Amino acid sequence: MIHYLRMDAGFSSDDPNDSEDAFDAFTDRVFDELLNLQALDVGIVEPDLTAGLVARRISFLMGIEASTQDDAIKLFLANVQCALHAAECNTEGFPRYEPTLDAKPSLRRIEAADA
Repeated sequence: MIHYLRMDAGFSSDDPNDSEDAFDAFTDRVFDELLNLQALDVGIVEPDLTAGLVARRISFLMGIEASTQDDAIKLFLANVQCALHAAECNTEGFPRYEPTLDAKPSLRRIEAADA
């Protein structure tokens, strides 16, 4: 069964080179990494993200093939973490973005039509 999930996450940077353009480039890199993961794993379905450049927020959307929603959530989070980690590699000279310390990011099931 495919479980469609969405997670909203905030980011911050104390780098003086931080800008909307830099965050946009970062989000592009994260999306590219999600697509790379999808190419390797047929259980990742239609990864996407939307970004709030001024607010430094990313909404991750992805379908995950899993037998239970709990398993889907674990796989979703692992893939988001992997994409974020990969996006930080080889970016010397770019601002470094860290997830903000939200108590618990908003993660919820969505219908495919709502994605």
